[in-house]
Amino acid sequence: MGRDYTAFVHITSADGKTKFQDDHQPPGSAGAKPGSAEAKPGGTSAWSGRVEYERTIAVPTDAPLGDYKIVAGLYNPKGGARQKIKTGEGATDAGEDACQIGVLKLTADAPLPKLGPPTLNLGGYRVTFDEDFSDKELSVSAWGPGTRWIAHTPYAGDFGDARFANPTKEFPFTIDGGILRIEAKKVGDRWQSGLLASVDPKGNGFSQKYGYFEMRAKFPGGLGTWPAFWLLGVPKLLDKSKTQIEIDVVEHYGVHPNSLHTVVHLWYPDKKHKGDAGVFIIGGMAEDFHRYGVMVEPDFISFYFDGVLLRKVPTPEEAKVPLYLLVDLALGSGWPIDKTPNPSYMYVDYVRAYAK
Repeated sequence: MGRDYTAFVHITSADGKTKFQDDHQPPGSAGAKPGSAEAKPGGTSAWSGRVEYERTIAVPTDAPLGDYKIVAGLYNPKGGARQKIKTGEGATDAGEDACQIGVLKLTADAPLPKLGPPTLNLGGYRVTFDEDFSDKELSVSAWGPGTRWIAHTPYAGDFGDARFANPTKEFPFTIDGGILRIEAKKVGDRWQSGLLASVDPKGNGFSQKYGYFEMRAKFPGGLGTWPAFWLLGVPKLLDKSKTQIEIDVVEHYGVHPNSLHTVVHLWYPDKKHKGDAGVFIIGGMAEDFHRYGVMVEPDFISFYFDGVLLRKVPTPEEAKVPLYLLVDLALGSGWPIDKTPNPSYMYVDYVRAYAK
């Protein structure tokens, strides 16, 4: 097509107002299969002929039931305008350089999709990091050194609508029966919560190049909650000119209780960003403990839920470095927190890493 466009997908009500949306970078090649080397984000410049791919859109839990229009098109992020398009068979002109490609029916009894059988095989791997929270007290300090965890991102960057607190004896981390509880609560008029990182600002602590990384956890219910398990590259801590890899093994938004989000981010020194996201509809993440894992190999990054393969993406060069672990209970991410339960709790059974 000559340039890279962003695809916009708007879910609109009968009056034409957008109720929720899924703007994204499309895959880069016509007919590319998910997980193939050709299925790269941000690549409409390589499109030719027929192009077909799939997206999963998470519906907010408070969206009213009924019929919605699915409106889509292409947007030029550099020019700041939509690309003029022609509608083909099965689509209708929706005006404003967009087309309606279907109707979404929201019903209360829509079934959740079924996952395939578990395929994770850790034969030939050994445990290299095992935090099972069996000690009565968590080995954590605000910034280290000398503890297994620190309670902030080692690059000193908060995010979301809750400040990550320095740990005390009772907040935000407590251990009971081998289960870590991370608490988010209001202190005065400001939310505070907890984050754990496995290295300190100098990169001391646990990190590992390649391998399998897993957390078993139960997420909080309620609007505005945003728990996550993720990996970052150590080199960026020591050299700010490096591009940072971020692998979000799982992000869970309370507004989308049945949605499991996985993302591979590249954060460039010039503030540019590229992300490859996948959303999966899975129930029960706030009702019971589940395993969230990622296998990082030289060729592919593979995401797992309870041992079931969700997706594979090509491994970028920036991911072929020592990676450290982060676990947190954040709030917000653009979603309102006025109805977030106070307090909210995330429970973690273990965090582990494996290597060949």
